[in-house]
Amino acid sequence: MKVLASVCIIAAFCIASSLQDTPHSPCNDGPLPLALRIDGCSSLPCNIYKGTDLIAQWDFAANADAKSLTPRVKVTFWGITIDYPYPEQDACKSLTNGRCPLAKSDKVTYNLKMPIDKSYPDVVLKIEFALVDENKNVQVCFKVDGQVTDK
Repeated sequence: MKVLASVCIIAAFCIASSLQDTPHSPCNDGPLPLALRIDGCSSLPCNIYKGTDLIAQWDFAANADAKSLTPRVKVTFWGITIDYPYPEQDACKSLTNGRCPLAKSDKVTYNLKMPIDKSYPDVVLKIEFALVDENKNVQVCFKVDGQVTDK
């Protein structure tokens, strides 16, 4: 009986720790998410493994009506900032518990699946994620520190 109780306690601890918010910092434009969860990352820098997908979800409240959303991803490393060519440009397809069009104050969750190519160099970087509506209004924006590495 003690073994079963111990297993249940350990399982509950593992589940709780996997649901922890990931630390993040604000952008120069747009509000922070209500919550951010990057799989496998509860402290910075997040390990970003080559040949895998970076998986994240963030909750946000629309700060204005929006018919459409486009992701904006910028990566800064070695003092250089580049736009990351995120493959899915219709962010509305990745919303859960809501959908476009959004009304101001709607609370939704965005699901990110960002491919990390095997050829990327081992580098420390800062990633800025934003969702921008058709009027160029930034609905949500945040930055996280990461370390690209082999698994």
